[in-house]
Amino acid sequence: MITRRALAAVTAAAAAVVAGCSSSPPDYRPPAGELVAGTAQVTVNGQDLGTTEAVQCTPAGTMTTISTGDAASGVSAVVTSTDALTVRDVGIRDLGGFTGSYNDGLGGEASVTMSGRTYDIRGTAMGFATDKPSFRTSGTFAIKVSC
Repeated sequence: MITRRALAAVTAAAAAVVAGCSSSPPDYRPPAGELVAGTAQVTVNGQDLGTTEAVQCTPAGTMTTISTGDAASGVSAVVTSTDALTVRDVGIRDLGGFTGSYNDGLGGEASVTMSGRTYDIRGTAMGFATDKPSFRTSGTFAIKVSC
């Protein structure tokens, strides 16, 4: 007759064998120029603001609305793909000491390229520095986001 101790030892040994044979899946490493889906990297005025996972992408036909951060601090952008991939607008809310916007046809410049599911949006926005809100200034931005 099998004793409880023997049964416990056999069960523990079987669990150790199963645990030793299984391994966690490897970390996903996207190809060069791409990000992991649901992440964004933002740079404002040359200041790398790091990577965030607070990303929302909302497609509507040929238009995609992208947002990161929250109402107090973050980025929103609209990209269209009607004829060619185009940036329609970018809003920057208190990032890197800058708040401003780019709007297609209203001055400034912006471009967008895409690699896989990663948008790379770059340009110049008009706005103000957080520490000098009375004076208009321009700011540069680079936004990489994967939807």
